[in-house]
Amino acid sequence: MKDFSKLPHTLNHRKEVYRGRIVNLVVDDITTHHGIHTIREVFQHPGGAAVVPVLPGGDVLLVRQFRYPMQEVLLELPAGKIDAGEPPEETAARELSEEVGFRAGRLTKIAECYSTPGFCDEKLHIYVAEDLTPVQASGDDDEDLEVVRLTRAELQEHLQNGRFRDAKTIIGIQHLLLQSEG
Repeated sequence: MKDFSKLPHTLNHRKEVYRGRIVNLVVDDITTHHGIHTIREVFQHPGGAAVVPVLPGGDVLLVRQFRYPMQEVLLELPAGKIDAGEPPEETAARELSEEVGFRAGRLTKIAECYSTPGFCDEKLHIYVAEDLTPVQASGDDDEDLEVVRLTRAELQEHLQNGRFRDAKTIIGIQHLLLQSEG
Protein backbone atom coordinates (compact mmCIF):
# COMPACT_ATOMS: atom_id res chain seq x y z
CA MET A 1 0.00 0.00 0.00
CA LYS A 2 1.23 3.48 -0.89
CA ASP A 3 2.13 5.94 1.85
CA PHE A 4 0.28 9.16 1.08
CA SER A 5 1.33 10.83 4.34
CA LYS A 6 4.21 12.68 2.64
CA LEU A 7 2.00 14.61 0.26
CA PRO A 8 1.75 17.24 -1.17
CA HIS A 9 4.19 17.51 -4.02
CA THR A 10 6.54 20.50 -4.23
CA LEU A 11 5.64 23.17 -6.77
CA ASN A 12 8.86 24.33 -8.41
CA HIS A 13 7.38 26.65 -11.01
CA ARG A 14 3.96 27.58 -12.41
CA LYS A 15 3.38 29.05 -15.85
CA GLU A 16 0.00 30.40 -16.87
CA VAL A 17 -0.49 29.37 -20.49
CA TYR A 18 -4.03 30.64 -21.04
CA ARG A 19 -6.48 32.91 -19.20
CA GLY A 20 -10.05 32.57 -20.42
CA ARG A 21 -13.58 33.60 -19.57
CA ILE A 22 -14.38 30.25 -17.93
CA VAL A 23 -11.08 28.39 -17.46
CA ASN A 24 -7.39 29.10 -17.07
CA LEU A 25 -4.64 26.67 -18.02
CA VAL A 26 -1.48 26.44 -15.93
CA VAL A 27 1.52 24.19 -16.36
CA ASP A 28 3.11 23.21 -13.05
CA ASP A 29 6.67 21.97 -12.75
CA ILE A 30 6.60 19.79 -9.61
CA THR A 31 8.65 17.36 -7.60
CA THR A 32 6.66 14.43 -6.25
CA HIS A 33 6.98 13.32 -2.64
CA HIS A 34 9.18 10.51 -4.03
CA GLY A 35 11.59 13.08 -5.50
CA ILE A 36 10.50 12.61 -9.12
CA HIS A 37 10.49 15.74 -11.30
CA THR A 38 7.45 16.01 -13.60
CA ILE A 39 4.96 18.38 -15.25
CA ARG A 40 1.23 18.71 -14.54
CA GLU A 41 -1.21 20.60 -16.78
CA VAL A 42 -4.14 21.96 -14.80
CA PHE A 43 -7.32 23.64 -15.98
CA GLN A 44 -8.49 26.00 -13.25
CA HIS A 45 -12.27 26.40 -13.04
CA PRO A 46 -14.33 28.34 -10.46
CA GLY A 47 -16.67 25.39 -9.91
CA GLY A 48 -20.30 24.86 -10.67
CA ALA A 49 -23.65 23.99 -9.18
CA ALA A 50 -26.39 21.74 -10.49
CA VAL A 51 -29.93 21.24 -9.29
CA VAL A 52 -32.47 18.40 -9.43
CA PRO A 53 -35.82 20.24 -9.62
CA VAL A 54 -38.53 17.98 -8.16
CA LEU A 55 -42.11 18.97 -8.94
CA PRO A 56 -45.09 18.09 -6.71
CA GLY A 57 -45.83 14.46 -7.51
CA GLY A 58 -42.17 13.65 -8.05
CA ASP A 59 -41.52 14.50 -11.71
CA VAL A 60 -38.15 16.12 -12.44
CA LEU A 61 -37.26 18.96 -14.81
CA LEU A 62 -34.17 18.66 -16.99
CA VAL A 63 -32.78 20.72 -19.86
CA ARG A 64 -31.89 19.51 -23.32
CA GLN A 65 -29.09 21.51 -24.88
CA PHE A 66 -26.34 21.30 -27.48
CA ARG A 67 -22.89 20.95 -25.91
CA TYR A 68 -20.24 22.28 -28.24
CA PRO A 69 -17.22 20.33 -26.88
CA MET A 70 -19.08 17.03 -27.36
CA GLN A 71 -20.84 18.14 -30.58
CA GLU A 72 -24.07 16.59 -29.35
CA VAL A 73 -27.32 17.39 -27.60
CA LEU A 74 -27.39 16.27 -23.96
CA LEU A 75 -30.20 15.92 -21.43
CA GLU A 76 -28.92 17.44 -18.19
CA LEU A 77 -29.72 18.92 -14.82
CA PRO A 78 -29.96 22.71 -14.83
CA ALA A 79 -26.47 23.89 -13.90
CA GLY A 80 -23.97 26.68 -14.23
CA LYS A 81 -20.65 28.19 -13.27
CA ILE A 82 -20.21 29.73 -9.84
CA ASP A 83 -19.67 33.47 -10.17
CA ALA A 84 -16.87 35.12 -8.17
CA GLY A 85 -17.86 35.39 -4.50
CA GLU A 86 -21.13 33.51 -5.05
CA PRO A 87 -21.97 30.63 -2.69
CA PRO A 88 -22.82 27.40 -4.58
CA GLU A 89 -26.40 27.34 -3.30
CA GLU A 90 -26.98 30.78 -4.84
CA THR A 91 -25.64 29.47 -8.15
CA ALA A 92 -28.03 26.52 -7.95
CA ALA A 93 -30.97 28.83 -7.18
CA ARG A 94 -30.00 31.19 -10.02
CA GLU A 95 -29.68 28.37 -12.55
CA LEU A 96 -33.02 26.87 -11.44
CA SER A 97 -34.69 30.21 -12.10
CA GLU A 98 -32.87 31.06 -15.34
CA GLU A 99 -33.03 27.66 -17.01
CA VAL A 100 -36.36 26.12 -15.96
CA GLY A 101 -38.31 29.03 -14.46
CA PHE A 102 -38.72 27.99 -10.83
CA ARG A 103 -37.73 29.16 -7.35
CA ALA A 104 -37.11 26.54 -4.66
CA GLY A 105 -38.79 26.68 -1.26
CA ARG A 106 -36.24 24.11 -0.13
CA LEU A 107 -32.77 23.54 -1.59
CA THR A 108 -30.84 20.58 -0.15
CA LYS A 109 -27.23 19.77 -0.97
CA ILE A 110 -26.82 16.11 -1.91
CA ALA A 111 -23.29 15.85 -3.31
CA GLU A 112 -19.96 17.46 -4.12
CA CYS A 113 -17.76 15.95 -6.78
CA TYR A 114 -14.79 16.74 -8.97
CA SER A 115 -15.64 16.72 -12.67
CA THR A 116 -12.26 15.53 -13.99
CA PRO A 117 -9.64 15.47 -11.20
CA GLY A 118 -6.85 14.21 -13.46
CA PHE A 119 -6.43 17.63 -15.09
CA CYS A 120 -9.07 20.05 -13.79
CA ASP A 121 -9.81 21.51 -10.34
CA GLU A 122 -13.56 22.06 -10.99
CA LYS A 123 -15.78 21.08 -8.05
CA LEU A 124 -19.48 20.56 -8.67
CA HIS A 125 -22.12 21.07 -5.99
CA ILE A 126 -25.39 19.21 -6.55
CA TYR A 127 -28.70 20.14 -4.91
CA VAL A 128 -32.28 18.88 -4.85
CA ALA A 129 -34.87 21.66 -5.21
CA GLU A 130 -38.35 21.11 -3.78
CA ASP A 131 -41.44 23.20 -3.00
CA LEU A 132 -41.08 24.90 -6.38
CA THR A 133 -42.77 28.17 -7.33
CA PRO A 134 -42.92 29.29 -10.99
CA VAL A 135 -40.94 32.40 -11.99
CA GLN A 136 -40.04 33.91 -15.35
CA ALA A 137 -37.13 31.95 -16.89
CA SER A 138 -34.55 34.34 -18.25
CA GLY A 139 -31.72 32.15 -19.58
CA ASP A 140 -28.42 33.26 -21.04
CA ASP A 141 -28.23 34.78 -24.52
CA ASP A 142 -25.83 32.08 -25.74
CA GLU A 143 -27.92 29.13 -24.48
CA ASP A 144 -30.63 27.35 -26.44
CA LEU A 145 -32.45 25.17 -23.90
CA GLU A 146 -35.51 22.97 -24.00
CA VAL A 147 -37.09 22.09 -20.64
CA VAL A 148 -37.98 18.40 -20.36
CA ARG A 149 -40.21 16.87 -17.67
CA LEU A 150 -39.61 13.20 -16.76
CA THR A 151 -41.32 10.85 -14.32
CA ARG A 152 -39.29 8.74 -11.88
CA ALA A 153 -39.90 5.70 -14.10
CA GLU A 154 -38.58 7.61 -17.13
CA LEU A 155 -35.52 8.75 -15.13
CA GLN A 156 -34.81 5.13 -14.20
CA GLU A 157 -35.22 4.03 -17.82
CA HIS A 158 -32.91 6.81 -19.06
CA LEU A 159 -30.26 5.76 -16.52
CA GLN A 160 -30.49 2.09 -17.44
CA ASN A 161 -30.32 2.82 -21.17
CA GLY A 162 -27.38 5.23 -20.95
CA ARG A 163 -29.33 8.28 -22.12
CA PHE A 164 -27.74 10.49 -19.46
CA ARG A 165 -24.18 11.15 -20.52
CA ASP A 166 -22.82 13.77 -18.12
CA ALA A 167 -21.62 13.00 -14.60
CA LYS A 168 -23.55 15.66 -12.67
CA THR A 169 -26.87 14.46 -14.07
CA ILE A 170 -26.09 10.79 -13.46
CA ILE A 171 -25.03 11.54 -9.86
CA GLY A 172 -28.04 13.77 -9.12
CA ILE A 173 -30.61 11.42 -10.62
CA GLN A 174 -29.09 8.32 -9.02
CA HIS A 175 -29.11 10.04 -5.63
CA LEU A 176 -32.76 11.05 -6.07
CA LEU A 177 -33.82 7.54 -7.11
CA LEU A 178 -31.85 5.92 -4.28
CA GLN A 179 -33.51 8.25 -1.76
CA SER A 180 -36.97 7.41 -3.04
CA GLU A 181 -36.21 3.67 -2.66
CA GLY A 182 -35.11 4.11 0.95
